[in-house]
Amino acid sequence: MRRTLAPLLAALALPASAAAAMPVGSGGVPAGDPPASSGEASVPAGTGGTAVGETPPPSRGERPRRRTPRRPRSSGRPVLRSFALSTRRFYVYGARARVTFEIADRSREVRVKLVVRRAGSRKAAAAIDLGDRRTGVAHRVSLDGFVDGRALPQGPLDLRLSARDPGGKTLRASARASVSQQLELYWHRFPLPGSFSYGGDGSRFGAGREGHSHQGQDLSAPEGTPVVAPRGGVVQTVAYQAAGAGHYVILDGAGEDRDYAFMHLQTGSIRVREGQRVRTGQLLGAVGSTGASSGPHLHFEVWEDGGWYEGGSPVDPLPYLRRWDAWS
Repeated sequence: MRRTLAPLLAALALPASAAAAMPVGSGGVPAGDPPASSGEASVPAGTGGTAVGETPPPSRGERPRRRTPRRPRSSGRPVLRSFALSTRRFYVYGARARVTFEIADRSREVRVKLVVRRAGSRKAAAAIDLGDRRTGVAHRVSLDGFVDGRALPQGPLDLRLSARDPGGKTLRASARASVSQQLELYWHRFPLPGSFSYGGDGSRFGAGREGHSHQGQDLSAPEGTPVVAPRGGVVQTVAYQAAGAGHYVILDGAGEDRDYAFMHLQTGSIRVREGQRVRTGQLLGAVGSTGASSGPHLHFEVWEDGGWYEGGSPVDPLPYLRRWDAWS
């Protein structure tokens, strides 16, 4: 029986090369014992092996880690988004300067202040408490040149915005907005915005006149040149004197014991009435040559220590005019 089966088994035996080519589990090679190719590491079927260059899968029980982009670190401080002024120069009792600003912060509100310093000084001249202000919205406040009833110092000023959140963190500037703005404030302005001349000796205060001395300063200017209020206040008198001042206006300056007189105004040019309150820089009339005048000019007087012809006395207006002219 063995002899009979041996040739048959030998005939059925396959060559080694053919057996190696048969699929795993096909009967030619025992399952789980695949052939190894030359130069390549064999990977058992069904083990989840990883091909070269691929990321190995996580082991059981581990979740794949996701990389999230890094967020820029925040200081957590309030940030100034905008800070601007409506003008770079303004006058007390005149048109107000408007301040606009916006602050961003995590908190709903921050405490805001405006600190005023003289230009070049580190010492605060005044601080204006603006109270709690909402973040993320634009705010507008106005400046009239006074803090607690006192006028701010005149001249160039440094206006700084400061803020503090509920946690005590302070305001910082941004690429779009600085915490500091430059501003100029003055208590008076020159009464003629156009071209003019101070004239000669005969135009000065105290110059001789027939029967009296000159009580003001003459400013020669083209007829029709605007005449504006050097200080806000109340119009005390609007009148006409044919043999003297012509058309004239008397202004009682606000917050000071001083009156101002504007004479020889152009006929029909006066834009104010008695009892009217006016602002610094407001139009009163225009240069003319009415009354006892030899040519277009503004006769300007300053009265102190009382009202105009009501216990006061005229003073030389030229020092005031030169000072006001320097910044107006």
